[in-house]
Amino acid sequence: MLAAMAEGGATPKLTGLPLLAVALSVVLAVQAAFVLSYVGALHDPKPHGVRIAVVGESQLPAAVGKQFSLQPTLYESEAAARTAIDERKADAAFVSGPAGARLIVVPAAGPSMATALGTVFTAAGAALHQKLTVVQVHPLPSGDRVGNVSFLVVMALIIGGYLASTFGMAFGGPPTHRRRRLASLACVSVVGAFVTDLIAGPVLGALPSSKFFVLWAAFTLVMAAVSFATAGLQAVLGAAGTLVVVVVFVIFGAPASGGTVPTPFLPGFWRAFGPFLPAGAGTTLVRNIVYFDGNAIARALIVLVGYLVAGGLTVTSVRRRSRGSSQGAAEAEAAAASAAAVV
Repeated sequence: MLAAMAEGGATPKLTGLPLLAVALSVVLAVQAAFVLSYVGALHDPKPHGVRIAVVGESQLPAAVGKQFSLQPTLYESEAAARTAIDERKADAAFVSGPAGARLIVVPAAGPSMATALGTVFTAAGAALHQKLTVVQVHPLPSGDRVGNVSFLVVMALIIGGYLASTFGMAFGGPPTHRRRRLASLACVSVVGAFVTDLIAGPVLGALPSSKFFVLWAAFTLVMAAVSFATAGLQAVLGAAGTLVVVVVFVIFGAPASGGTVPTPFLPGFWRAFGPFLPAGAGTTLVRNIVYFDGNAIARALIVLVGYLVAGGLTVTSVRRRSRGSSQGAAEAEAAAASAAAVV
């Protein structure tokens, strides 16, 4: 708005105390959205249709299902159930046979979910006087004991992506240089992904160095998708586009990603849209590459490529009103962009 006024040579209508009141109102609205999203999503995690592969006949899954929301699917053998886990079609497996019952949990899919399943099945087994053995597959390595590294690196890439686009808008020259802006965002995404991969992998040991190059490619896609999407919103909304990205991608996207609380334990609103935001898609992509040999990443790739393509097309096709060469317009745009970046 400030930029538009400067372009026309007009004086901003809001100055002094009214302008301060509007600015602080925006801050309070962002703060309220943060509380609503993070507390609303994470304050009371409960299971919702946890996918479990069931092999054999037993009363135990039905008994657990009365107090713990399960989505059971029958499989013919333990091998088939383990394959379903590997392919991310099941979050756990229950196998009943002559030698007793076994619960197969998957810490890499969410340690809190694995712990909760082990606790509730063990308690139900004790009540039914049925012996139960808990077995782990896809355990977490020493570099990622709590299973949140995938989420943390993705959030770093998201922040880097929208900041790159924001500072590119503020200091990258006239908005008519659209292709040059996209090229610069692509380059910084490649470098930013490399640095993230290097620090999280070989330097800190939080990610396997054996998957350095495939993770570099995945990180580049995440950062480029966010930077291009941010640039597209900024092409339409100006500096306010950055604020939209912060609210949607970070404030609502982070708790809905499944990175801190497994997706089946999130409330319905966050569980529904989380996989379609960069944080959710990126976390799924990285986690499944690291721990599940790249299985079940098609949707995440489609979502991220969608943001990348949509943002790029918007930047190259949207033509905002002629700005002229007013120094006041450039300064207003830079100031607004920097303020949004701080938010």
